[in-house]
Amino acid sequence: MRRFAPIVAPALTVTLARAGFAAVLLPWFVIGGLTRIAGLSLSVGPAAGIWPLSLGAYYTFLPGVMAGNGVPSTAEHAFVLVMTLAELVLPVMVVAGMAGRLSATLLILHVWIRAAAAGELFRPGRLFDASPFDPGPDQVLLWSLVLLPVAIQGAGPFSFDGLVAYLRKRRIPPA
Repeated sequence: MRRFAPIVAPALTVTLARAGFAAVLLPWFVIGGLTRIAGLSLSVGPAAGIWPLSLGAYYTFLPGVMAGNGVPSTAEHAFVLVMTLAELVLPVMVVAGMAGRLSATLLILHVWIRAAAAGELFRPGRLFDASPFDPGPDQVLLWSLVLLPVAIQGAGPFSFDGLVAYLRKRRIPPA
């Protein structure tokens, strides 16, 4: 049994991390992403900007600009679009195990950037506070730790990446 542990433990760890992410966080990301696209039944606010993004998307990712009644620049429009697309595409890639390390790393980065943009990260006393309802650093830390095994070890053998690796290994080399 001991000789199988180095093989089974990492595969089990990343598979359980991806399954846990799919069960708990995938719906949050997909629903959150859909609320940022204008015209959908889940969208928050009317269309805003040059892309089909809802006003809620701008308030989520650019709260300082929107609170000051500012007009987002082209770069800020692009930032909101990229963050919205990341919220919709990267979680599905993590669950499927497509480019596992890259997609999990980018999703961790997305979570940290979103929290920093909303001003949720850098308030003293917010980490390990008594309130479980603050969507601040506690949430960012927890979500990052769920994704960390996939970011470090890859998606594992039961994934799209694992299937590609298996098919490459089985391919007969040219003579």
